[in-house]
Amino acid sequence: MASRINFWVLRQNYGEITNQTDMKKMIRSQQIVTCPWGGWGIPRQNVVDGIYNENKADISRRPSGGQDRKFVEEMRVGDIVLIPFKGKKECIIARIASDVEYAINTGLYWKEYQDESKIRISDVAEGTPFRPVGRYIEIIDDKYVPKSAPNRNTLSKMKKMKNDVILSLGL
Repeated sequence: MASRINFWVLRQNYGEITNQTDMKKMIRSQQIVTCPWGGWGIPRQNVVDGIYNENKADISRRPSGGQDRKFVEEMRVGDIVLIPFKGKKECIIARIASDVEYAINTGLYWKEYQDESKIRISDVAEGTPFRPVGRYIEIIDDKYVPKSAPNRNTLSKMKKMKNDVILSLGL
């Protein structure tokens, strides 16, 4: 089975300014992962429209490097994702459980706080509704501590860590 599925590292930190505690809480409660550049604004609309953000810049002033395209076109139901969080040792390991959803109604809101230079996601009805492009997941382990640091790209296939994850999952 392990040879038929892909193993991904999928960071959930738009523009490197998303509050990581908020994201981890949202992933646990909503059972979703969000598409790189698919959270809000023009970059999200580009993903919805199939334009992607390979030549466009998001709030981090970087193009997507094809990561949004990989999320939509290459990731499959059954694939395994390792979700690391900046500043936290524990990661989430999950299995992709759905095809792409282009406007997941999370019931949450996102807002940029200038004083913190962070995007916050919460259930407080201030800001803009958070309806990301994403996929539903099945959480396998929400306290996984990898033996080595995950790839720094937002979305990439696992290489060095793949065997450790396979062993920990018993695949």
